[in-house]
Amino acid sequence: MFILFCLIAYAAGSLNASILMLQVKTTKDPRTLFSKNAGTTNVYRILGVKWAGFVLITDVGKAFVISAAASRFLSVPALLWVGFFLLLGNRFPCFHGFKGGKGVAHLIGFSLFLTPVFTVLSLAGWCAGYLFFRLPFAGSMVLVAIIGMGLTRACRLDFMAIAGVIVCMGFIVLNHRSNLLALVPGYQPMEVSKKKRMMRHDT
Repeated sequence: MFILFCLIAYAAGSLNASILMLQVKTTKDPRTLFSKNAGTTNVYRILGVKWAGFVLITDVGKAFVISAAASRFLSVPALLWVGFFLLLGNRFPCFHGFKGGKGVAHLIGFSLFLTPVFTVLSLAGWCAGYLFFRLPFAGSMVLVAIIGMGLTRACRLDFMAIAGVIVCMGFIVLNHRSNLLALVPGYQPMEVSKKKRMMRHDT
């Protein structure tokens, strides 16, 4: 049953709402526009708040349903690893060329069932982080930290459950590594560095 839910979670995560919705609305791909991320914030930049809200609700709802359904058959430690496969599907979607989003909305939905109070607090944390730093990913990092505390509390000191929390939180942070590296003075994305080297070579 555990393996079955892991596969279901991965497949569900691989159905990226932002990619599907933009293909229907504009025939474009969010992975080629603005931040090039297939997520809610980028949909907001492209189509506005209404469609960004639709993507957010879809992703959160999908993750919540999977968490609730799996909880009927699996323990909390196993459930957290199912959550990781949901995040894995979102990041490396088999239906979209294995290039997807960063998993924040799926984390919110999955955690909403396991730790609703901390998940709601994390949304306030996202707002606080964004307002203070004026960076969406900063809000996401605050959100991840708060949800991580809530999930750890739900683990009741179970080793496998805590390991699942660490892997899930670490995976989300890793997905934001380009945002974190951009804060380092003098850092340039690989694409920009390649273009500059090509320009120097051409001249």
